[in-house]
Amino acid sequence: MLSDKHRHRVNPIRPTLYEMSINPVRTHSVLVVDDEAPIRQILMRWLAPAGYETREAGDADAALEALATSPADVVVCDVQMPGHDGLWLVAQMRERFPDVAVVLATANNTVAPATSMQPAIVEYLVKPLTREPVLSAVRRGVEWRRAVVARGRGRTGDALNDWLNGPKK
Repeated sequence: MLSDKHRHRVNPIRPTLYEMSINPVRTHSVLVVDDEAPIRQILMRWLAPAGYETREAGDADAALEALATSPADVVVCDVQMPGHDGLWLVAQMRERFPDVAVVLATANNTVAPATSMQPAIVEYLVKPLTREPVLSAVRRGVEWRRAVVARGRGRTGDALNDWLNGPKK
């Protein structure tokens, strides 16, 4: 086990040797969508050393353009943004990119069941965000996406049920 001294990063965006030894290959992509650049940068700093390829978008429209160019495995998205909000983005993604998992971040600690039970939304995070819950939520998103891809495109409801309850026997 490496001491804390050896884990310290001089450059917060570049992973340490220890972090690279844990996750040597970046295999999953995450699109971070938030209208606040500092929040996007913090999230990307947390995700990159954990082995995720990260991209960012400052609003919902830019996120859709980014997904059209290069799909992501997971989208971490703020709910309240100027213009189109995060829920609008989720609705658009369900139509165009149904196999992309979504983690929503909100300042409101109560979420209506009709909103929270939408396909593809795997987690809600309440701001202020902290590193471990974000990483845990993204891991859940990757698991959900794997289930969707394994079951085949366009069957998100079955994949969600399998992911939550285990496959039917």
